[in-house]
Amino acid sequence: MPNNSYYELSQCILSYHDWMKVDGLWDLLPNYQKFLTDKEHWQIIIDTWSKSEHNSEPHNKDKWKDILNMRKPIKYFKKNLKKTNLVFRAGSSNGFSWSLNKKKALEFQRRYNSFNPIYYSSSNKKVELVSKTVNYEDVKFYNNIRDEEEVVLIID
Repeated sequence: MPNNSYYELSQCILSYHDWMKVDGLWDLLPNYQKFLTDKEHWQIIIDTWSKSEHNSEPHNKDKWKDILNMRKPIKYFKKNLKKTNLVFRAGSSNGFSWSLNKKKALEFQRRYNSFNPIYYSSSNKKVELVSKTVNYEDVKFYNNIRDEEEVVLIID
């Protein structure tokens, strides 16, 4: 039988609009900490993350940092990773979302450089592709729900 607290929290988060899911998770997750296993804790974070947009935007960044630092990452959600990993990102080097797949990062670069107001309404700057090598320990989780081969990091 599934954990009722996990199910309840999942349903609450689903009721938030995609742009507001981080707010719901940030408000509610601390209240559920003593009822969730580590796997459930990280699963709800990953599920919320994958249903949210613009997680690295300034108005979301501090909330995501709080959420991602509530518990130590677990191996279960990092099992596709090596000891060191070359990762790629379109945009600033201090964002959370990186990809193990350079082609996927190039797709995001093309999207962002299209100057579509959904992505960058106030900027006409060209978005660069950045890469870096990260250690397994620095990764919060690996997520391939959207076929992005995404690793999530906190970079200050």
